[in-house]
Amino acid sequence: MKKIILLLGDIALLFGSLALTLRLRFGYINQELWQSHFWPFAVIFILWLIIFFINGLYEIRKVRNDYKFYGQLINNLLVNALIGFSFFYFILDRFSNIKPQTVLIILIIIFAILWTIWRKIFFSLISSAKLSNNLVIIGISTESLLLAEEIITKKHLGYSLKLFFNPDFSAIPEKFQIIPVKKDLIDLKNELVKNKIDTIVLVNNPKYSPEVAKHLFESIDLNVSYFNLTDFYEKITGKILISSLERNWFFENLSQKNNRLFLLIKRFYDLLFASFFGLIALIFLPILSLAIKLESKGPLIYKQKRIGLNGKEFYALKFRSMKQDAEKDGAQWAKEKDDRVTKIGKFIRKSRIDEIPQFWNILKGEMSFVGPRPERPEFVETLKKEIPFFNERHLVKPGLTGWAQINFHYGASVEDAKEKLQYDLFYIKNQSIALDISIILKTINTVFNHGLGR
Repeated sequence: MKKIILLLGDIALLFGSLALTLRLRFGYINQELWQSHFWPFAVIFILWLIIFFINGLYEIRKVRNDYKFYGQLINNLLVNALIGFSFFYFILDRFSNIKPQTVLIILIIIFAILWTIWRKIFFSLISSAKLSNNLVIIGISTESLLLAEEIITKKHLGYSLKLFFNPDFSAIPEKFQIIPVKKDLIDLKNELVKNKIDTIVLVNNPKYSPEVAKHLFESIDLNVSYFNLTDFYEKITGKILISSLERNWFFENLSQKNNRLFLLIKRFYDLLFASFFGLIALIFLPILSLAIKLESKGPLIYKQKRIGLNGKEFYALKFRSMKQDAEKDGAQWAKEKDDRVTKIGKFIRKSRIDEIPQFWNILKGEMSFVGPRPERPEFVETLKKEIPFFNERHLVKPGLTGWAQINFHYGASVEDAKEKLQYDLFYIKNQSIALDISIILKTINTVFNHGLGR
């Protein structure tokens, strides 16, 4: 709902800024003037909104009221200004007599001011204690404390933690002792009313679930939203908390995900995109090949064994970015600053050009455009022992990009792999055409600004 409000607010501001601009520029607005500018600028506004989406400006979880966020706003405005001028000079000029370049300059200035103010107001509103949903957590565990930290430190999520219920008298770290604690569930209904609670989150602990269920049932008339911890954590973070999972979670959430229609559509756009981008890549292949071969000896294409769908091994193809003897001592985690990487290798890894040969893996059906990144067999064996449910990421085809890649930094350890698995499970549970398109669009931004993590 918050994303929709944010989007509608941006749309209203765009057209409101256009109306104000026309009034300032011409001193009047009539139907003819409005219609002559409406459709060209509507096209521009759609492109602008796509840029905002790609750059994560509608991700409530990632909103920050700090200099980095407002710096991102400025960067988006500069990009959109360039798009606007390019559209009017190189495209619209061939089809229309209007010359709205001055209008565009005034519009950008007005919109920049109003947009910054609007975003600041929106952030203040969703972070306001008065407008936040009051929340209580029933049960103390490592997972519930992780959730509490998310809520306490990220006010923009729109929740205010009012109370802990601690039925089994678990120890609570000092930093959480600012939150009131109740131990007796007999007081549950009175405390819900007293604290005006909107949301209850229940720890998945069978030890006291029957008792909690009894008291929750007595409070059913209060119109409060109920969540188990796993589902609520997923809702506000975009990842699955694996430490709270049990095997039945997979039966309940993943058994219907690989439906035939979805897989058919996914395979269609995998073939379409891989063919299209693969043909474009052929244009740059001679220059790239020469650059790689001139700097260091070794093959142009590097084959690396990876684990794919249902644990089946395949060879992922990559342009070689490391020295020829990079793994003479055996398989190693790739690091962000890796002295085995060549100079041209640093560029093609950062820009993800080294992944282009994997279009062939997609055409062969070994990979998809979107999915968990495939891991090497050596690492998979280790990670399966260290991380619960790691093998379940192989329930879907691996991808060229994925939900973990656009949400998490470069991974080079077991802990990083655990964190990325939580994002991978979120994708596996929620996979859809819309989510795939969203990931592909955001990958474009990640490639140009940060480079994808592995």
